[in-house]
Amino acid sequence: MAQQYTQQQLAQIIGRNQGPEFFFQQAVTLLTSPILSKNLNLTRPLNALHMILRMRVVIAGHDYDSVAAEAPQNFLQRLRITGTHAKFGSLVPVDMSGASIFSLTRLTRNYASSLYINGTRQPDPSTPFQQVGPTFGNIGTYDIECHYFLPVIPILSVAVKNSGVPYMWQPSDWSDTIQLQPFFGDATSFGVPDAATTVAFSSFGSGTGSPQLFFFTNYEILGPLANQISAAVVIRSSQFITNQLSAVSSTPTQLINLQKQKTTNIFIKTGTLVVPTSGGVTVFATLADNILEQTQPIVDNKPIRNNFLNSAMKEYIAKAFDTVTMQGYLAFSFVDSQNPLTFYRGDLVPAGSTFAVNSQILNSPSNVAAEIIQEQVYGNPRAGVASSATAGSSGASGAAAASS
Repeated sequence: MAQQYTQQQLAQIIGRNQGPEFFFQQAVTLLTSPILSKNLNLTRPLNALHMILRMRVVIAGHDYDSVAAEAPQNFLQRLRITGTHAKFGSLVPVDMSGASIFSLTRLTRNYASSLYINGTRQPDPSTPFQQVGPTFGNIGTYDIECHYFLPVIPILSVAVKNSGVPYMWQPSDWSDTIQLQPFFGDATSFGVPDAATTVAFSSFGSGTGSPQLFFFTNYEILGPLANQISAAVVIRSSQFITNQLSAVSSTPTQLINLQKQKTTNIFIKTGTLVVPTSGGVTVFATLADNILEQTQPIVDNKPIRNNFLNSAMKEYIAKAFDTVTMQGYLAFSFVDSQNPLTFYRGDLVPAGSTFAVNSQILNSPSNVAAEIIQEQVYGNPRAGVASSATAGSSGASGAAAASS
């Protein structure tokens, strides 16, 4: 017989945060992509990863000719996480640019990741979203501490603890298979340097040593509930597109095919790229809202979000999540209900049908590009918790249902 929980008991065993626990420290070498020598050893259900990049950057000789929109947080070019799940096999739950990881939580909550330059916390991303030389990019010494907060559960504007439980990474599901691979940039990550510009990297607060990337884990305590969950996994993968934006089009053009999976959010970032950069470095020089219009996720050319004006959609998402949608970013959310169970059932799109993002292309400047992130769900998060954690009262039943 299924274990019965009262609402008070559920509150006692769900969402007891453990705070950040140090996991690993990786020395930074420019233009490398090391796989951490230590696999992520889950000991409790994991709610989020927290990375901190600390370094000193000394710019000398000449100011940058132009500074990238998301410098210096884009020095972490990319993060790729792989692992083998007991139910779903080999997965890549995270494959995203560092700049987008930094901004992602701002899209669905009012507090973003933090960037400190010389001890001053920089304003949260907004509009305009463009780094300026006097803050970072002119001749000077910059001690940088950049925080990247990455939930492994669906990103929502409020801490809906119960509904996030099935998505936490469980030790029994992943064992010790999770590997983390950061990709680091170089001086071209920050924009276009002048021919006379020199850039030196060292440890935070010092002219010697190397930059460091710190990894912290945020665990939660679930008590006996941890063994009664039918797990689901959130997958976030990004793709850069350029050729699809190379010509102005007043009629809808297909930008990208989406994976036919349950989908919670689709994030689109548009702008122009820094050219030239070192090999393997991809950086937005500018972020822009006037490249796309009437952008829509579609199934067989029928919109599943009937968007006529991108600015209207941006304002809707901002109000739904009580946040600010930054310049260059556009979000389509199927969990604006604040409940991750309202995801779009992309897994039910028939074979042969098209699940994609279409858009008019208003402008096609030089070096135009877009990064598109599809947040997907593998598994059935409804199962397990609702049947095994059903409470005795109607109020408790509602709490248990929300967690399923």
